[in-house]
Amino acid sequence: MLALPLLFGCGESDLVLRTESLKRGLPDETSTNVTITEFDREGVAYILKAARIDRYYERRILNAYQVDITAFDRQKGGASSLKADSTIVDDARNVIYAHGNVKLVGKEGSISTSRLIWDRNMDEVMAPGQVTLVKDGNVLRGTNLRTNLSIYPTEMDNISAEGFFEEDYLDW
Repeated sequence: MLALPLLFGCGESDLVLRTESLKRGLPDETSTNVTITEFDREGVAYILKAARIDRYYERRILNAYQVDITAFDRQKGGASSLKADSTIVDDARNVIYAHGNVKLVGKEGSISTSRLIWDRNMDEVMAPGQVTLVKDGNVLRGTNLRTNLSIYPTEMDNISAEGFFEEDYLDW
């Protein structure tokens, strides 16, 4: 009877359990009134100014609040400005997600929306919701905008317009 508990007792490996620490979602770094300059091979790619940032090193994510990004396009010349209430800069995927009162001003016009996705790998900007596009004083409203930082060419769904448009002007 005494041998039975010894045969079925806990081994040492059963008692040693490795427990991971709790993931609390706290950032590795928090800073206020920040200016970040991002470089690529040719020089300055963009400058991000924010009232506050939260950086997560392992996930390569930067959350920024009250954001103003100036992006430089050396191939086409000029700069574009992106302002938003908050952004998520995903360095692993090279994508910037902008949320809340988003305004993108490029060489060919400006975009206002509540949400914008900038894929920096492809120089592609997408706004999946309602969008207002202003170009040469004319206003276009629609959904599902696809363009680049200079805001030309531009594709949009469900378009309505305000202003005076020539037929050849609408071919953009």
